[in-house]
Amino acid sequence: MELPFATVSYDEPVVIFIYKKDAELGFPEIRQLVQHAELLSGGKPYVTFSDVREGVTITEQGKRYVSDPDNMKLFRGTAIFVKNEMVKLAANFMKHFQNHRFPFRAFTDEKAAMRWLKKLPLE
Repeated sequence: MELPFATVSYDEPVVIFIYKKDAELGFPEIRQLVQHAELLSGGKPYVTFSDVREGVTITEQGKRYVSDPDNMKLFRGTAIFVKNEMVKLAANFMKHFQNHRFPFRAFTDEKAAMRWLKKLPLE
C-alpha cells in the first residue's frame, strides 16, 4: 500500500513501514499509519518494523499521539531499521531515558530485526 510518505505492507504479525525520503509524521500521518496497521493485521495485535534510513521526523502533535496508548490499542512493539551502527547505538542508548511502554530496538540488519519482532509476545 502506497502512501505519500511511506509504503506499508504486512508479514504477520509485522506491519512494515518503509518511509520515503525526509518523511514528516504529524497527527494525521500517524493516525493513518495506525489505521492501516490495524486493517492489515485484521484487528489483531501487531508489531512494527520501520525503515527510517531515508530520514523521518515526528512533529510534536505526532509525538503526543503515539505517547497515548489508547491511540494504538493493538500495537505491541517496534524495531527501527537505521543506516549505521552509530545511529543504532544512539537509539538503543536513548531508549533507556524515554518512556517506552512496549519493546523498542534499533537494528542495522533487517533479518535480525524481523526475527526479534516475531519473538515478541502479542498478548
